[in-house]
Amino acid sequence: MTDAKKTRSKRKRRLIILFSIVGIFFVLLVASIEITSSSKFCSACHYMAPFVKSWKDSAHRNIECTSCHYPPGLKGVIKSKFEGLVMVGRYWTKLYKNTRPWAEISDLSCLKSGCHDKRLLEGKVKFKSVVFDHKSHLGDVRRGKKLRCTSCHSQIVQGRHMTVTEATCFLCHFKESPTRPLPASCTGCHLKSALVKPARSRYDHTQVFDQGFPCSKCHTATTMGEGAVPRDNCFKCHFQADYLQKIGDTELMHAIHITDHKIECNLCHLEIQHKIIKDTGAIAGCQACHTGSHDAQTILYTGRGGKGVAQPMPNVMLDKGLSCRACHMDEMKKGTAHLPAATWASSEKACESCHGPGFALVFKEGEAAVAKKLAALKGAYAQTQEEVRQGKGDKKDRAQALLDEAAFNIDVVEKGRSVHNVPYAQELLSVAFMRVTQALKLAGSAFQPDASAFRSSLVPAACAGCHTGVEDVSVPAFGLIFSHGKHLSQKMPCEACHSNARRHGELVATKTSCASCHHQDPKADCGRCHEAQQNAYRGGTYAGLKVEPDPMAQSDVGCGDCHLNDKKAVTRPDGAKCASCHDESFKKTLADWQTETRELIKAVASAIQIRKAAGVSPESRAILEASEQTLKALQADGSSGVHNHAFAKETLSNLLKKVKSLK
Repeated sequence: MTDAKKTRSKRKRRLIILFSIVGIFFVLLVASIEITSSSKFCSACHYMAPFVKSWKDSAHRNIECTSCHYPPGLKGVIKSKFEGLVMVGRYWTKLYKNTRPWAEISDLSCLKSGCHDKRLLEGKVKFKSVVFDHKSHLGDVRRGKKLRCTSCHSQIVQGRHMTVTEATCFLCHFKESPTRPLPASCTGCHLKSALVKPARSRYDHTQVFDQGFPCSKCHTATTMGEGAVPRDNCFKCHFQADYLQKIGDTELMHAIHITDHKIECNLCHLEIQHKIIKDTGAIAGCQACHTGSHDAQTILYTGRGGKGVAQPMPNVMLDKGLSCRACHMDEMKKGTAHLPAATWASSEKACESCHGPGFALVFKEGEAAVAKKLAALKGAYAQTQEEVRQGKGDKKDRAQALLDEAAFNIDVVEKGRSVHNVPYAQELLSVAFMRVTQALKLAGSAFQPDASAFRSSLVPAACAGCHTGVEDVSVPAFGLIFSHGKHLSQKMPCEACHSNARRHGELVATKTSCASCHHQDPKADCGRCHEAQQNAYRGGTYAGLKVEPDPMAQSDVGCGDCHLNDKKAVTRPDGAKCASCHDESFKKTLADWQTETRELIKAVASAIQIRKAAGVSPESRAILEASEQTLKALQADGSSGVHNHAFAKETLSNLLKKVKSLK
């Protein structure tokens, strides 16, 4: 082979090798570009594992990483391929170990066609319990800052991919600024429609809005923290001291770190929390001066600190962050004209200003139940203290320690007032009674205190928080006296008569629903429910007056003789029922009696109102109030005088004369 041929052969081999290398490089380049476009590439590095896992668990799991992490368009594609190759090199050279994963996502990626391009047009959306408007946050400048999608949607919380973090919301909404005022009001986020007749909340704020109360009337302490920026936080990213020279230029700092780049707010700012604060000291701010003066009230309101109750039992209003001033709204002026002072007290008006008319009765019932226990307990405690004092033996000290715990609970309830937490007060007194009986046993005493007041409550747990003691309450209902205790003792659920569907505790029971149980047995004792009617008819004490039996009762005419029809069903009789035993004239007699009684009732009621409006002496006012109660009792009979016409006519006539004579 000639030298020329050898030279051409070598050149050919070199070209083949060169083209092979270029071809292999090109194939590897294309393969690398394709591989780096896949989300699987991101999971190749173990330090990316938690981020990949959060992506797989998120709503974006079917979207390739590069679709979001690089802006749309040719420039974004080229950038993604180049950086993908750089990442491969950093991985194999182990350079990635010197940095932490970080990404900056453009709004163009979020708002591109097919993704969230219509988000700005959708308006307000619900986030947990507040309303959020994307359009105003992304389209407008918020407190001097131009926000971007990732200002709110980020990965601050480990394991959550592009989630909204409330910490970011709270920094913007509650960080004080001398040049940028805070958002105007709470209702910018917490809409009135969500607070009036809410589906989930226990409290309907209708009364609050109707009376124009500000949110701060009840919710005085709702934030913790100031969102300050410690200078040391700058060195988390920057190592040059001269970078700190412009830290006071907040406009520049936010433009660089929020608008131009994506830096998590909490990398610079300390946290601000917006929540219900369940700390009476923080809520009231009274303890700075009045140390220990409200310890008993604090123990009751927080449901902590009493002896022998392991689990906390906070008042439900504390759980909602209500301050002391929410109830203590009556100003009591003190001091002098030149040195004025005031303190704040509570009254029935406080309950009813938020919960509506009649709600104060709920607390009165609870307080009455606690007072009953407290009176019984104090008597038992005094006797037991004497028994232990006279006792002997090595168990005397232990018995006295038990009595000290009982005395502590008694003091908390007596000094702190049970209205601050009726269920907890009940529990403290029950524990105190148990300590008293334990002390008696250790002292070897034969004394046995009355335990009737300390039997387990009949009120279901769901209602006991507010309605403790209702088992001792009887109320007028459908012309009868309804005993809660009798019905609760029969395991009758509260919802049989009350419903929360439209209004909390609304009475849904009717005469018909009551009769479906009570009128099944024709031989039942009517007086168990119709006590007022029975006393008016058969004689006894009615409306505080001595009643002589009606002539028909003296003739042994029973309730069923008038109130049972041919099918033995209970009915309200009319004149035809009277005529069936007497004669036709009694149809008119019945109507005349009822008309006469109703006119007398109307006349007495009118006379009472006239005297009240005109003004009477304190003694006469007391008589007026007593007369009004007698009138209500007579009306509660429901028969308009038929059960005992002579008694009704005489009593109402005398009542009318008495009222008219008052001055």
